[in-house]
Amino acid sequence: MKKFRFLYIAAAALLFAACANEEDGIGNNDPVAATVQADIVKNVTRATTDNTWSNNDAIGVNVTSPGYTIGDNVKYTTTGDGKFTSDNPIYFADARETVNFNAYYPYQENVDGNGIVNNWNMAEVREGKPCPADFLFARDATATKSSPQVQFTGDNQFKHCMSMIRLTFRAGKGINANNANLKNKLKLKGIYKTGSINTLTGEVTVSGDRGIYESDVDNKSLKNDVTCSCEFIVFPQSLDNNKMDIEFEVADNGTINTYTTSLPSSTNNEFKGGYLYTYPIRINNTGVVIEKAGITEWQPIDEPDLDAVQQ
Repeated sequence: MKKFRFLYIAAAALLFAACANEEDGIGNNDPVAATVQADIVKNVTRATTDNTWSNNDAIGVNVTSPGYTIGDNVKYTTTGDGKFTSDNPIYFADARETVNFNAYYPYQENVDGNGIVNNWNMAEVREGKPCPADFLFARDATATKSSPQVQFTGDNQFKHCMSMIRLTFRAGKGINANNANLKNKLKLKGIYKTGSINTLTGEVTVSGDRGIYESDVDNKSLKNDVTCSCEFIVFPQSLDNNKMDIEFEVADNGTINTYTTSLPSSTNNEFKGGYLYTYPIRINNTGVVIEKAGITEWQPIDEPDLDAVQQ
């Protein structure tokens, strides 16, 4: 009888061990935390200009799971090497499930129950500083308890959700480049300036009415050896009457003249998310020419030359 009891206990122990091995796939029931490796699409709107993360950059990570693994807006940070960790990481609950991860940048603490952040504003890109309007999203990376590193790389890397406008200025006919400067304010007219971002889906939505965005360009030089440019992160949006007007002033030999021109878009009369629209603007004493403008996927887009009319 004792012999049978011993065999029964041994069989139960073996069954328990087998169940443990099946449970976690690696013979270990200890918690396993998700870690993140992330790349970003080439951009010049963050703190760096070489496609890398910066120290203390933070992303928000969200989980979709067929099982019990959970994670909503979990903050992960990096030292700048693209490897992200968290003080309160996401733990895999079941070794048998494949977990889907989405993430966004920059991390936002105040997100509503639907993942929405309101009062997101367009902004000008300042050299050497991250642009607060730049919203990036990465989707559909997967990981498991046995392979817990989440790879936001390749097709799953972070991509820009907003649009970018780059204006470059140079002196043309009748303008003394050595003495000419932009003056006062540059105005972008008929543009949606405010909206919301969805940290769960990467969608961006405009709100309010079209208005005027002003940028301080006072004393930006038009000398031939100087790059005179302005860059803006804006919401993807349709254009009012298929164009957006800009207005600026130029000081040349003591005289200040006002110029206007219209920015068209070759992408179905709208600024599309993830695209960079470059407008080279040549300023003549009789008006402005927008030279071949381009689109790149930030993603650049070269748009045609533009003429600005002196007022």
